[in-house]
Amino acid sequence: MWISLLERSFHGDGRSERGKMTTSYECVLCDREMRRFTTRGKCSYCGKEEETDYICPNGHYICQDCRVAGAEEIIKKTCRATKERDPVRLAVTLMRHPAVQMHGLEHHYLVACILLAVMRNSTKFSVTDSSFEEAVRRSRRLPLGSCGSMGVCGGAAGAGIALSIATGATFTSDGERALCMTVVSRALDAIARIGGPRCCKASVLATLKVAAGLIGENFKVQIPISNWEGKCEFQKYNEKECLREVCPYFRRTE
Repeated sequence: MWISLLERSFHGDGRSERGKMTTSYECVLCDREMRRFTTRGKCSYCGKEEETDYICPNGHYICQDCRVAGAEEIIKKTCRATKERDPVRLAVTLMRHPAVQMHGLEHHYLVACILLAVMRNSTKFSVTDSSFEEAVRRSRRLPLGSCGSMGVCGGAAGAGIALSIATGATFTSDGERALCMTVVSRALDAIARIGGPRCCKASVLATLKVAAGLIGENFKVQIPISNWEGKCEFQKYNEKECLREVCPYFRRTE
């Protein structure tokens, strides 16, 4: 039987309020009301197929394990299983999950895991399941709010972490080390140009755009990337701090 996701409501400070049950079930991925009928569904996160009593009209389905997963678990599970090559599409899918808050430390390793997944799927890089564990371990070294306290956004650092793991870079490496620092510095520049207060969603999207271009340029692979400018669907959860028209991702309403 279907077990509904808890209704989510985000606050400007990034805290989520849970525990409020809803009698209608809306799809997390597209907001359409779920249809009730017995069928087989394929989880939009981990890819598992199973029988279900509810499914989205657009075919979206989330298995019970993924519905109740925490942020770290859902990010790792999804990135291990996905065949997606577009980092922005993968990021938006993950950021729609209720466990991923409006702002939070999870965005640091979200970037790293997404980039490892799309690099693996490009077939140019050797990325194993343990690579995602290592990405999370390294990303957790940066504290929450490191953008303000250290001048280093954890999302931007996540791009460097992904390239370090994928290329085997160390502090004694030459080109690999330089590339890791280049992607972080370019991502930080892109984020800084957006301005503040911080927005973890905008930082993730800006970093992925920079990283996709740099990976494609240096490794001669095509990393398709969706244009999310003017399409933000998370601004309603960030009313107090949203930069609105200043942010390139802000969705303007007529």
